[in-house]
Amino acid sequence: CIFNVCFSLCSGAVPAALKLDLEQKLFGQHLATEVILKALTGFRNNKNPKKPLTLSLHGWAGTGKNFVSQIVAENLHPKGLKSNFVHLFVSTLHFPHEQKIKLYQVQLQKWIRGNVSACANSLFIFDEMDKLHPGIIDAIKPFLDYYEQVDGVSYRKAIFIFLRSAGGGFLGNTSTSFSQ
Repeated sequence: CIFNVCFSLCSGAVPAALKLDLEQKLFGQHLATEVILKALTGFRNNKNPKKPLTLSLHGWAGTGKNFVSQIVAENLHPKGLKSNFVHLFVSTLHFPHEQKIKLYQVQLQKWIRGNVSACANSLFIFDEMDKLHPGIIDAIKPFLDYYEQVDGVSYRKAIFIFLRSAGGGFLGNTSTSFSQ
């Protein structure tokens, strides 16, 4: 891959280095490693996914959620989190004011639409989902479902990773949907 080229122009397979990185760098999370590898491999090997891949990583602080998303980003896009095709949103940083939810919704939808238009294989990481206003989640939902296109753009090859402290909650119904 060329560093400034969208991953879609490269091999569709998940890099073997991802498996190695997860196994060597992530300790005590063998189940997460297996699930993440299976999800990403199945998704990337599917030439025509029916919906974007959504992964939801739950756990207390220090369990490796951010670290895993960084490893995934580095293996899917050569520049990792610095890539133009990887987008990290931290709830308390990017969406801090409840009175601006409508503005955030419009901006976020425009950002996702524009970036997926530029690279179908864009990676979006949302950290602190447990602190995110439900209205922001509502803005993301249309991009996660079984639509062939939304406003003329297909989101089926994008990947969304949601990070949440502790377990369970409102994301259970919308995420971890990697089987087609």
